This record gives sequence, structure tokens and C-alpha cells, in this order.
Amino acid sequence: MSSTATQIFVQTREAPEPLVYYLPYTLRNWPWQRVISPHYRAAQKESVAWLESFKPFSPAAQIAFNKCDFSLVCALTFPEASHVKLRSCCDLMHTFFTLDEYTDNLPTKEVIARCEATMDAILHVDKPRPEGESIIGEIARQFWKRASSFAPEPVKERFVKAWRIYLDSVIQQAERRSSSYICTIDEYMLARRDNIGSDPSFAFLEISLNVCLPHEVMEHPAIASLNKDTSDMIVLANDMSSYKKEVLADDSDYNAVTVVMHNEKTDLAGALQWLSDRHDEIVEHFLRVRDDILNKRNFPTYGEDIDRQIALYINGLGQWIRGHDEWNFGSGRYFGSRGLEIQKTRKVVIA
Repeated sequence: MSSTATQIFVQTREAPEPLVYYLPYTLRNWPWQRVISPHYRAAQKESVAWLESFKPFSPAAQIAFNKCDFSLVCALTFPEASHVKLRSCCDLMHTFFTLDEYTDNLPTKEVIARCEATMDAILHVDKPRPEGESIIGEIARQFWKRASSFAPEPVKERFVKAWRIYLDSVIQQAERRSSSYICTIDEYMLARRDNIGSDPSFAFLEISLNVCLPHEVMEHPAIASLNKDTSDMIVLANDMSSYKKEVLADDSDYNAVTVVMHNEKTDLAGALQWLSDRHDEIVEHFLRVRDDILNKRNFPTYGEDIDRQIALYINGLGQWIRGHDEWNFGSGRYFGSRGLEIQKTRKVVIA
């Protein structure tokens, strides 16, 4: 046998087996079903054209970005939004994920500069952006100027506060990434609730439903608990779905799967089981608190109109969870063209 043949034989024999794992059926008892907005395609077309007008990515990178179909997650999580409001929801997601791309694997100082550009733009929507600033500042300015024009004042206030907290979490993630620090589970969940971007999205949920709840309602412990549960379910579903993508990119340290494996001293299957069990507990808690609120158990009445808006908002949270899960498989972000197949079989191959 020639040396070349021997080399090929050895390489083939020593090639590692692909890693196979199965995603748990986390929403098997979730009462909300898939609903998609009739304005999906129209809003998608407008928002994608708007983002592309900034030329934020190379042509190849823009094609890859568009395959993630961030408008789809909006159509699934804000299905009751009017055309114009769904367009702004799509702009929100495009702003979120462009900022994510623009801060990924950068030095912390540059991450801070880009995050602060978006904050300043949101606080001063009529102020021209300074020369030499990253285009993300102008993207954020235009997005929020359009969206804030039809947002009630309390919702605007909540969005601006939530955006600040979100940016701080992005900066914290950059600091931890630069030190290769793996969090404890509690540290991770505390930071990731802010980092996943759910609270800014909840402001848009109100906008999409024509809801404007008083601050005292949104700050009631029961409503805050539902928001927290929704955020946690989004985090766990996102991290289990994105794990393959992050492993292949050698960027999986800041992921719940890795965090649980590290802290619980378990393997991949054990971590997924742990996360599945935790998700089940959150589902049970969410549904129990929802029923308590709707049946006025340890929850006050705020009058007929506000009570009606509370019920709409809670239903919107439930729809958010279903819609986000559908997007994880329906877009090309995590599983490429095989997402719908994986949604059925739950089988994921890392190769």
C-alpha cells in the first residue's frame, strides 16, 4: 500500500463521529398555536429594503443575514399588528440583529461605542448622527423615530428603559467573552434575560395590540413574573436551538447548554434534560400565574378597560413563546434548510 493510501486510511478511520443530540418537546403542553400575520410579506419587503439601503453588510453577508428571516419572527410573535406596526416590529428585529453582528467578537471598547451610538440615537431621534460613527447609530435613529410616532408615552418610556438595560447586557457579554468566563447558572440567566432583548420586544407587543398599560400594572409582581417567565423560556429555547451553530463557530461558551454542562458536571444529553425540566417548571408556573390574574386571585381589578388590556397582553406573551419556537425552526438561522425536518424529528447532527 502506498504512503498516500495509508494516510487516507488513517485519516478516515480516525475521523470523529458526528455528534447527535435531540431537542426536547418543550411546548408539548403549551395551549397557544401557530398564528402568522397576513401582513408578513409586505412588511418583510419594506423592512428588508430599508435595512439594505444602509449597506450594513457585504453582498454575501447580507444574503446570509436575510436567510435568517427576522421578519418571520415578527409575523409569528406580533400576529395582531397592523401593517404599519408590523413593519416597525420588523425594523426592531433588524436593528437588534444588526447590532448583534456589529458587536460580535469586537473589543469591549468598540462594543461600548456602538451600543452608546444606538442609545443616543434613540434618545435624540431628530439629531443628525456624527460623521464617522458606525451606521448602526443611524439605523437605530430611523427605526425609533418611525416606531415612536405611534407609541403611547408609557410604552415609549418602557422601551427606552428596556433598551438601556439591553445595551448594558451586550456590553457585559463582551466583557465576559474577552475573559473566557463561564457563568454560574444563576449569573447566566440573570444576564441573559436582559441580553435576549425580550423586554424591548414586550413594549412592541403592547404597540401591536393597541395596549397601553399603566406602569403600576406592568410593575405588579404577577405581571413581572409572567414577563420573567416568558424571557426565560425564550432564552432556553434560543440556546438549545442555537447550540449547534455556536459550537461550529467555536462560540458556545455563552450558551445555557454549555453553562449547565460546566456547572452541573454533566454531558450534552444531561444538560438538555436539565434545561427541559427547567422549561417544564417555567411553563407550569406561567400558566398558573396567568390563571390567577385572569380569575383575580391575589390580583386586583383595574377597571373593565385595563382588565381587558391585561388579558390581551397576557395572551400576547403566550403567543410570543409559540411564535418564537416556530421561528427557530422556520427560519434558516439555526438549522439552514433542514429546520422543519428537525422540528418534527428533534434530531440535530453537529457536523
